[in-house]
Amino acid sequence: MDILVQRQLDNMATGNGAYLETFLRMVKRAGMDIRIVFAPWQSFGNRPWASVHPRLAGFTSAVVWPGAVKIGNRYWSTSPRVWTRFAVRLAKEAARRLGADIVIPSYLGRAISPKEAEIVAHVCDANPAAITLAEYSSMGPALKKLKAKSIHACLMHDLLSDRAERFREGGQVIDFDETSLETEIGWLSSCDLIFFISANELAKVQRYLPNTQMAWVPPDAPDYQITENSGAPRVVFIGTVHGGNAEALNHFLDDVWPGIRTKAPTLDFWIAGSIGKTLTPARAALPGVKVLGRVDSLESIGGANAIGLAPTRFATGTSIKVAEYLLLGMPCVAYPLALEGFGDALDDLVVTAPGPEALAAEILSLAHDGARRAALSDAARQHARARLSHDDAIAAIHRMLADAAKA
Repeated sequence: MDILVQRQLDNMATGNGAYLETFLRMVKRAGMDIRIVFAPWQSFGNRPWASVHPRLAGFTSAVVWPGAVKIGNRYWSTSPRVWTRFAVRLAKEAARRLGADIVIPSYLGRAISPKEAEIVAHVCDANPAAITLAEYSSMGPALKKLKAKSIHACLMHDLLSDRAERFREGGQVIDFDETSLETEIGWLSSCDLIFFISANELAKVQRYLPNTQMAWVPPDAPDYQITENSGAPRVVFIGTVHGGNAEALNHFLDDVWPGIRTKAPTLDFWIAGSIGKTLTPARAALPGVKVLGRVDSLESIGGANAIGLAPTRFATGTSIKVAEYLLLGMPCVAYPLALEGFGDALDDLVVTAPGPEALAAEILSLAHDGARRAALSDAARQHARARLSHDDAIAAIHRMLADAAKA
């Protein structure tokens, strides 16, 4: 499988980095070799050097980056346009630090340029893969430039046309290219197979491309060790640095946690993962709050006495934290939006609350009811792994390969 990429892959502290790792692991389980092919200019963004994170590179048989030279473990662009963008980016950053109101946009949502698409297609055609997959729909135009026979596929981290609407609803700055659903469907129109991170986005796109094979790739189900149901009850939030995570965590600390702590003065709130570094000193110092940072063994904070929290108010893709809580044997409380990306697969395993008051009430109930926590923990351990299986996605790959062999 060739995977066509138009972004840097050096950061594993983001949701799309974690999900790409999940996808690559699934593809390897399907028995396929993986080659990553980068768009020569857009993949660098505003920085003329980049690397591939070792956790991602470990799944690949080769990495191809046209228009770049590799020195050590780092790729350097040879394109003047990339270096010019870097100079402009430095100037904007200097102005921003001096107080200018400047939004520095990402390239997410921007379609690959026709010239870059031709370069990427030429690289793939020189050594055709059984499946050529675009990461994000905006890389889809490169598939249409392919001349060699290959199954066209796409990995949809997000339905990009929905992303801006979600950001706007959440009061977030839109720092990426907006696009329409019609445009996005056009980018996907040559695909034979599309993988979705979000089950509800799959259902939406399927209406427009009814003859395209589609498969849901749920969050990974790591082989966590058995968690101990030890320690005092506590509330736990696990998250990477992400706009939706930051908004959810700040909302909970500002609007929900103080009231909970008043009624349960011994209850603690643990914050695990890189999201903790985004907190203001005032929020980090709230009573009962413990910022753990990166936790090497999530089993150490899981179990029936750890109440997993997902107060998601705007989101795209799928909430990985909900899956992690369940796989760690944790009772989980969430706003309904946090479950949207799972379809109805986890509805009976998660306690949902429609708003802040209901969220606080459910947390307090669980904190005081050990039997309820244990029942939710047992149900999660019994059912979550099977419901997050990648078997359907692997079967879709095998079906496409079998059909192509017959053609």
